[in-house]
Amino acid sequence: MRVIAGKYRGFNLRSVAGETVRPTTDRIKEAIFNLIQDEIKNATVLDLFAGTGSLGIESLSRGAKETIFCDNFAESIKVVRANLDKVKEKAEVVVRDYRAALSELAMRGYVFDIIFLDPPYGKHIEDEALQIIADKEILNASGTIILERKRGLPDYSIPLPFAVIDERDYGGSTISIIRKATKIAFTGTFDPFTLGHKYLAEKAADEYDMVYVAILVNPDKKPMFSIEKRMKFIEKSLRSIKKKVKIAFYDGLAIDFCKRNGIQYIIRGVRNNEAMEYEEQMATYNRTHGGITTVIVSAKDSNISSTFVKEKLLAGEDISAYVDRAIIKELMVEGKRWKT
Repeated sequence: MRVIAGKYRGFNLRSVAGETVRPTTDRIKEAIFNLIQDEIKNATVLDLFAGTGSLGIESLSRGAKETIFCDNFAESIKVVRANLDKVKEKAEVVVRDYRAALSELAMRGYVFDIIFLDPPYGKHIEDEALQIIADKEILNASGTIILERKRGLPDYSIPLPFAVIDERDYGGSTISIIRKATKIAFTGTFDPFTLGHKYLAEKAADEYDMVYVAILVNPDKKPMFSIEKRMKFIEKSLRSIKKKVKIAFYDGLAIDFCKRNGIQYIIRGVRNNEAMEYEEQMATYNRTHGGITTVIVSAKDSNISSTFVKEKLLAGEDISAYVDRAIIKELMVEGKRWKT
């Protein structure tokens, strides 16, 4: 394990003996710092589950103003201090568990530009750690949390006001870039995703940092297209705003999906007065039972609907005026399969 770049480039760092501590590999560390390279200079950094201190020391090497290292494992603390001595850096090492450390740092008035969050895998610690960071308000308004998790673990909760801005898989790990963001959900069956849906998603992206396009899974209905295909159609249709879009699926209530993901807003489109009356009733329910604000937008074209597109497909008619051109061929192929 070594320092990859900066004034301590090439320095070898000590590791904790045994398998209790899982250090971030050099490959993953390099990938992380490539993602945040413009944010390190003069940053105040928190290496929350420090382990060996590799991430915090890499930050200092690349020009961070200050790094605080936190851990409560005795062997890790020894190694962090030894590595700091090796690179001749003076930095604070807080010997606390993550809850106590975050509370103490908040009381001392710290607000960080970058927080590295690399908790033990599979213990759901990230959920609570993110919530404490949000509650204590110790992340700068434009700050970044870098979360490392084992690849393939179940989803975790993203509290307000955070959102996953970027996510990458490296080997057996997933790296998530989390920042403060306004978030809005766009829910529906999207069977299939139409130009009407695309219009609403783009309207949402104009006003909000992140748009969660969430597919409702209804076990009582048999859709024409699988969840996987619908997600693929949405991804292709929204390629122009892909950096602001997160595609997911859920069952149950939309307000529960929003609560799990720290989303305050839902966007809904209406085609006529009858639809408006229904959406206003749902908006009241969402606000009363979930604290969710519904943004109601008039449909760009009241004739476009998923049902209408499916009817066209089954009739073998042209659908180019109703769906994104990137998915027309695939939709036509699926339509032929349904007809046979």
